[in-house]
Amino acid sequence: MAVIIVLSVSIAAPQGSTRPETGTYIKDIDQNGSGVLVIHNNWRMDTVAVLADQNVRPLTAVFIRAKESLNITGIKDGNYNLYFTVGNYWDAEDRKFDSVFGYYRYSSPLSFKTTDIGDELEYSIYELDLYEAAGSNFLPDYFQFPDLR
Repeated sequence: MAVIIVLSVSIAAPQGSTRPETGTYIKDIDQNGSGVLVIHNNWRMDTVAVLADQNVRPLTAVFIRAKESLNITGIKDGNYNLYFTVGNYWDAEDRKFDSVFGYYRYSSPLSFKTTDIGDELEYSIYELDLYEAAGSNFLPDYFQFPDLR
């Protein structure tokens, strides 16, 4: 299942040299599920992707550098809200960007499900392409962004 996410953002400033590597987990829980989330960050700025439960409690938060991709594996069955923060100059101590371009929430929960069919497993895979454009697949309303501290 492929999902395309389109956001309108301004041109980013150059990144600092202390940027985390793509795949650096900021927050993580036990990953013993089968679900997979693939994110292609085609923006010119870094992002942190956050999977949160229905109570906006972050379960997984991971750094993705500009123009890089990441596979998040081991996602347990369940419904998760997907959030992104986009910016420059990640502050690892405060767990936020010093220069934030935006906070976003995907419009509907991602539903991960694993089915045992004999000697094989069928499981959910979501693939997201993030890129700059004039439109958006994100909710235009106000929302609480998960607290990563």
